[in-house]
Amino acid sequence: MKLSDEEKKKIIQDVLGKNTSAIGKNFPLFSALADELGNINDVLSFAELVPSLNSLLSGTIASTVLSTASFVGVLLFPFVQLVNIINAYQIGHRMYSYRCVAYTITSWAFDKPKVTGSARVLSNINNGPIQARQSATKEYNKLWQETSFKVVDNLNAVSVQKKIPVNHLKAIFRVLVSNQPDRFCESILTQFEKEFDSNTRNIWKSNYKIRYPQ
Repeated sequence: MKLSDEEKKKIIQDVLGKNTSAIGKNFPLFSALADELGNINDVLSFAELVPSLNSLLSGTIASTVLSTASFVGVLLFPFVQLVNIINAYQIGHRMYSYRCVAYTITSWAFDKPKVTGSARVLSNINNGPIQARQSATKEYNKLWQETSFKVVDNLNAVSVQKKIPVNHLKAIFRVLVSNQPDRFCESILTQFEKEFDSNTRNIWKSNYKIRYPQ
């Protein structure tokens, strides 16, 4: 049974105290978390996750748009610096690295085996109108490996810095996308659209049909 807004606010107030932005600007996120916990069978309760979500949101501007994409955008705020590092690569490298970010975070959040690359994307690269040089696969695999390592390191660092138990951080990610890995992954991919100009953005979006973990 779903909690009413008043019940949610009462729990937030009991856990965090009266003087908290969680009952104001961040309430849509807390409300969505409570609703989704009511829809899936999760071992953690809303009250247990309230402090962790509050810590994760500290220093960010929460969106009032109730959509998966907006939630993911807010929750992935700590990874902006990683994106800036990736921007140094050529466009093909950037696209592959961004996909690696999405796949790695998804695998991590859902306790799935780490994906070591996208066979579909590499196949497209090698079979495109301009055949990739022979070293392309090795080069892209190395890029994926390096990016994946940075992502996991960053995730663990956020957990430590924000004093959020790893299992809480994973649960928050899972719950807000109704426990659907492919939905979560695509939501992360959409966050990178702003990193491309209009032409390359269309190419990027066309590859959403390649679903995690392909």
